[in-house]
Amino acid sequence: MKKFLSERRKTVTVVVALLVLVLAVAGGYQLWHSVQPKFQDVTIELGTDSVTLSEFMTQYADASLVSFVTDPASINIDETGDVSVNLAYRNKEETVTLHVVDTTAPTAEFLEVYEAPLNYEPDAEDFVSSVEDYSETTVSFTETTGSVRSGEDYDVTVVVTDASGNSVSQDCTISYVWMKEAYELEYGDHLTKQDLLVNTNLGTSLIEQSDVNEINESEVGEYVISSSNGYKTVECTVTVADTTAPEVELQDVSVYPGTEVELDDFVVSATDLSGDVELSMTSEADTSEVGSYTVTIEAEDIYGNVASVDATLIVKTDDVPPVFSGLSTISLTKNSSAPDYLSGVTAVDAIDGDCNVSYDASSVNYSSAGTYYVTYTASDTSGNVASAKRKVTISHDSADTDALVTSIVAGLGSDAKGIADYVRSYVSYNHDWGGSDPVWYGFTNKVGNCYVHAMCTKAILDKKGISSQLIWTTDKTHYWLIVYVNGGWKHLDATPMAGSIREACKQYMNDAERLATLRGRTWDTSLWPACN
Repeated sequence: MKKFLSERRKTVTVVVALLVLVLAVAGGYQLWHSVQPKFQDVTIELGTDSVTLSEFMTQYADASLVSFVTDPASINIDETGDVSVNLAYRNKEETVTLHVVDTTAPTAEFLEVYEAPLNYEPDAEDFVSSVEDYSETTVSFTETTGSVRSGEDYDVTVVVTDASGNSVSQDCTISYVWMKEAYELEYGDHLTKQDLLVNTNLGTSLIEQSDVNEINESEVGEYVISSSNGYKTVECTVTVADTTAPEVELQDVSVYPGTEVELDDFVVSATDLSGDVELSMTSEADTSEVGSYTVTIEAEDIYGNVASVDATLIVKTDDVPPVFSGLSTISLTKNSSAPDYLSGVTAVDAIDGDCNVSYDASSVNYSSAGTYYVTYTASDTSGNVASAKRKVTISHDSADTDALVTSIVAGLGSDAKGIADYVRSYVSYNHDWGGSDPVWYGFTNKVGNCYVHAMCTKAILDKKGISSQLIWTTDKTHYWLIVYVNGGWKHLDATPMAGSIREACKQYMNDAERLATLRGRTWDTSLWPACN
């Protein structure tokens, strides 16, 4: 046993020594690692969306033991500069610095050629169409550029610089122009020089009016106008285009079922500057059923411009009866035979046309003077019935007049003044003279002028046996009677009067009283007896 231990002692010693060495190295490493920095400063470019915790960690930091002390949302990365950030490792806080820098030049889109109007004052901003950068930028020329008024093209260098001094530049050209490259003129509109100018106040004299006039007289097409300022020549292409659709006015159409309707029935007018307009109906106008329908009509000119306009087609129920014509008054003499009541009479229906006509003349008494009515009837195939009356007059004779007066006299007394009162109230006043028989006219129509009133009164007085004479003014503007009563002649006026003379005319009057009511008129005293 001793021999075995003696032989193995050297080996055990070596093993023990190695173990001691390993333990020593491990402890040293842990001590070294524990003192290594866990955080580092970070530099980011302006415009970075966000900064993460891992960016602040060194290779010696354990991510599970690291945390933000500073709220990440409060860290300002939208401006250049240094920002202090507090972090913690094993709950031990440490401050690091976040450097926000801007080393990126702006991104800019330049106009290689800027077309400027005459007398243009160069502005560097005009040469940059867009700029992208995370800070404010300025646009400038590389050197001060004064006004160039000669109209010659020249070059400039445009620089876009951001707040951190980063810049981008490009060589650009100012090209002076006074006339637009292109202009579109609607056919029918009037072109002026100002329409073609970039600046309506500059360059008018450089364009020939004759060139403008020629275009105004031209048809649809493209035309080129050239203009020179002595240094350069510019051109403008003027396109005369017709983009205006025709003007169309339609009307609604109302018909009965089955009526044929055509496009022209709807069109009131269709006009266009080009002249020709082609009309079409987009769908067939169906009139087979009652209802209201939209009809669309298109109008196209020779350049393909189309106007689409709607009208209404109304298919209506046939509720309109035929219409009569030829029903003028028939005048017959007493005891005439019945006339042809259908001669010249028609009844026309909007759908059926001429319709059969029937009449009823049973009320007409051909042996008695008076006014009668014949009733006409007509119907269409839809059952609509039209009815109308026609006047038939049977003229009277002297016997009729005498009989009429006799019937009136029967109800009256024999006082002349009372008879005049009756006529005055029964027959109203108008300007009619009563024709060939004023007595018949006055008593049947209950109207007439002073002559009618006088003659109606005289007819009754004659029946009563009271003497009377018709009298009139010298100018024949008024008629009345003189009557013989109480042994003498008196004036008696049966005409309805107005105003202050009304009551006077209701009484018997002598000559002086009559003159007072005539207002300056008089009568021929030699023709009638005096009234005292």
